[in-house]
Amino acid sequence: MMNRTVKAFTFVLALLMMLTAAVMPFGAAQASFSPDAYSTIVTASDFQTDDAAAYNRFATVLGNMKKDGMPTPHSVLVGGDYTKILFDIAAPGVVLIKNRYLSVYPDANPNSVVCIQGNHDNPSPAFAKTGLYDMGTYSLYCINEDSFPWLQYLRNESTVKKTASDLEATLKTLKDKGDTRPVIVLTHVPLHHTTRAGGGDNLYASYIFNVLNNAAKEMDIIFLFGHNHSSAYDDYIGGAANFLKAGDTIRIPDPAKRSEDTYKEEILNFTYTNCGYIGYSGNTDSSTSTSKLTATAIELCADRINFVRYGEDGLFSTESVKRLNEAGGSADTGASFESPVVENESRWKTSERFWSFVLKILSMLGFIEF
Repeated sequence: MMNRTVKAFTFVLALLMMLTAAVMPFGAAQASFSPDAYSTIVTASDFQTDDAAAYNRFATVLGNMKKDGMPTPHSVLVGGDYTKILFDIAAPGVVLIKNRYLSVYPDANPNSVVCIQGNHDNPSPAFAKTGLYDMGTYSLYCINEDSFPWLQYLRNESTVKKTASDLEATLKTLKDKGDTRPVIVLTHVPLHHTTRAGGGDNLYASYIFNVLNNAAKEMDIIFLFGHNHSSAYDDYIGGAANFLKAGDTIRIPDPAKRSEDTYKEEILNFTYTNCGYIGYSGNTDSSTSTSKLTATAIELCADRINFVRYGEDGLFSTESVKRLNEAGGSADTGASFESPVVENESRWKTSERFWSFVLKILSMLGFIEF
């Protein structure tokens, strides 16, 4: 009798598991976010649409993350290209990003949203200046369009050389101080070779790559970028949602020759990934590429760093890398955003108030949601 009862119980349990699996979406995860993460950073870029679609999509993605357990982010890093609205003036796009962020996380600090300039953005006091920022749980190094521009084959090589030199000096200072926190490098233009602009779009990327790859032998470095969403440039490394880690091979442009098929293959020592294109993508969908529009959550854990990528329909992918330098407990947690990380705080506050007013008027007239 007992044996039959056990068999019946086992059958019912197996049936329940099968039914659960049948209704669970393929690839869905019960727990997307790590309970032992001490800091979570959200990243996205390229909000270029003629309406509010990209900002609404950002809110939807954040809502999916929150539903799956993501706590209020420590910070939000945005990798350039904010809007097509009003002739590429970036400020209204930045205001809309903050608006959507706070609609999902009303307790978040809007000053924790950090924005850099993309190639389609007119100058704005909203942007962080190129350089180092102490973010408490990590170090952030911002590189703007004027420091690492697109169409580099038309520009002055010395600009990128100086950017690389300044970055090298900063990383050396951090290392000499014994600062073992992760370093996130946020820029718009990527480092890898593509056919964009005949292979010359980021012709001098090797100067920055060499600095980072050398420093990453002893430091935990993450390189975040945007820019390449308009065509299938990145299909060979994953398309609109790409991720490379230490040990992977990356193609770096040869500064001596602008060519669609001339590059140097290098072995990465750091993590290399796009922020997440949120506006539109020209990538293709195949076994090696996706056109998925996403944002990414970076989780800092004591012994590893997780990369959790979400789209409008939920979890898209997860990656994790082991840290070279494990976190030092409470010394690595907490960060202050008393002032926004911008080039000119007073000018930005004035600009932000002005564009908030304009967007409210446009919203009342039915042109855009605000």
